[in-house]
Amino acid sequence: MLVTVGSKNSAKIDAVKEAFKIAGVYPEVLSVEVESGVPAQPLCEETFTGARNRALRSMKAAQADMGIGIEGGVCEKNGRMLAFAVVHVVNREGKENFSTSASFTLPDSIAQLVRGGKELGDATDIVFKVKNSKEKLGAVGHLSKGLINRTNLYVQPVLLAIYPFI
Repeated sequence: MLVTVGSKNSAKIDAVKEAFKIAGVYPEVLSVEVESGVPAQPLCEETFTGARNRALRSMKAAQADMGIGIEGGVCEKNGRMLAFAVVHVVNREGKENFSTSASFTLPDSIAQLVRGGKELGDATDIVFKVKNSKEKLGAVGHLSKGLINRTNLYVQPVLLAIYPFI
C-alpha cells in the first residue's frame, strides 16, 4: 500500500509513520509537496480545507492508495488564540475521514505576531530565538518545554483519522 503525506515537513511524515507502526500496518509512506489552497497560516475552518486539499492532492499526484493531509491552524476563542492541527485521510475509493489534534493556547507574545501576519512557526522562532522550529519541536514543544513536540501532537489524530481504513 502506498500512502502519501501532503507535505515535506519531517514532523508530519514521522507522525504518519509512527501512527501506522502503532497500528501494526507498514505501508510505503511517500511525502509529496502540494499546495494546501489556504493561506500560509490558516484560521479555524481553513485548517480543515487545507488538510483535505493536501490529502487529495498528494494522493492524486503519486497515484497512491491513500493520501494524508496534516494542516496546522489557529482559532480565536474566548479572547485567546488556540493552535491545533487537522488530519484528513482519503483513499482511492473516495472514502474520507478526519480528526483534530489537541489544541493549546498561545501566549500573547506569539498570538500578536500571528495576528500581525506571521505564521505560527515564524512567530515561535522569533519569540524563542530559534530557527525552523516547525521542523522540530514546534510551538507546542517550546511552550511545553519539550514534553510534547509536533510529531507527538500529530500521532493520535493520525491514528483517529486512519482507523476506518485499517
